[in-house]
Amino acid sequence: MLSVSLSGVHILPDAKAGVKRMSDEIPEREEIVRSTIITVFFAIILLIFGLALWAWSAPDVIDTSLVGSLNAANPFLVPIIEIFTMFGMFVFLTVTAVNLRLYLTQIRSGWLEIIILLVVVCLAAYFMYSIEVAVVTVLLSMAFIVYLYLLQE
Repeated sequence: MLSVSLSGVHILPDAKAGVKRMSDEIPEREEIVRSTIITVFFAIILLIFGLALWAWSAPDVIDTSLVGSLNAANPFLVPIIEIFTMFGMFVFLTVTAVNLRLYLTQIRSGWLEIIILLVVVCLAAYFMYSIEVAVVTVLLSMAFIVYLYLLQE
């Protein structure tokens, strides 16, 4: 993108006078810390819940666990819960990574951190649950990435 400098003011070809983009605003440091603490807490809770679902799905305990009861009621319920657990973990980890990068460097996070988190969560969903859960988690996570991209505009 080209920019022209007129006495220190950069005029971009698509910029409108007096309009600030949402991505130009940097929140206060205490807001970033509070948000980071909340997102880390929720990411840890979802990780523990996901690990519990994984442990309860073991063949020797599935008959007496919550997963076995849910499978008896509706066999599609457990994969949906697994998908949304992994998707929620991706969302909270992404927000945590963006907030930590902004807090530490005063620079917004790049796409590399988000893509690395996408790969990590996808691999976790694949190894903990199944390929189907991993694929749907990636699709939902990609939709969230598109949402983040559109927020930049």
